[in-house]
Amino acid sequence: MDEEIEATLRSLHARNLAGLFAENSGDAKNKILDLIPTDALVGIGDSTTVAQIGVKDELRRRGTRVLDGFDRKTTYTSLKDYEELHYVPVRESTLCDVFLTGTNAVTQDGRLVNVDAAGNRVAGMFWGHPVTIIAVGRNKIVRNLDEAFHRVRKVTAPNHIRIRAMELGRRRVETPCVITGDCSDCKTKDRMCNVFTIIEGKPLRTQIKVVIVNEDLGLGWDESWPRERTAKIIENYKKFVWIPPHALPSGR
Repeated sequence: MDEEIEATLRSLHARNLAGLFAENSGDAKNKILDLIPTDALVGIGDSTTVAQIGVKDELRRRGTRVLDGFDRKTTYTSLKDYEELHYVPVRESTLCDVFLTGTNAVTQDGRLVNVDAAGNRVAGMFWGHPVTIIAVGRNKIVRNLDEAFHRVRKVTAPNHIRIRAMELGRRRVETPCVITGDCSDCKTKDRMCNVFTIIEGKPLRTQIKVVIVNEDLGLGWDESWPRERTAKIIENYKKFVWIPPHALPSGR
């Protein structure tokens, strides 16, 4: 096991957060399935990492009910569709048996750092259900909080917004980071970085299980990494990231 991963797992345990190691996506999928009872109600927080692992389809195949407002295969033909197929499961997903999502960063001393636009994903990490499972690729591990916030503001958030808004056909977003690639703490109406959270230890009413996968998943990298590795992370991300519809008919 990589020393960086091993140190992070030890730190998670020290904070009463259960850390599990997975050698690859297949191993992670099996470990997550083992953690979730077949008859559980599973809520999904928007996570490209979870989509890449492929665990949502496996949960459905075995008969587990999944509340997922972030399925790329879903099509919306009206605002009513969007309400019923996206907003309703998103609202209901935090009040479930198990909440399954990813994280923007995990520090080697065991802290989970996230930014969210609406707040449903980060709220679901620590409230509304007895168990949260967080899947995280090795590329999301950072040394400390300073590096975590640098990564989120300089790499993850700007690239996430640019990829969805400029490259994959979502509505145009008028935030400075789409142009500059850098966070300027903007006050625009399209701002996505609205809710920052740090999980320092086990929430009083929720167990958190963190599955660290020994491969690059989701969006995130160190700026010193080889360009080939970064490019592969981005290309894989584009294949799985959820894309909100560009426009919908106004009628219901």
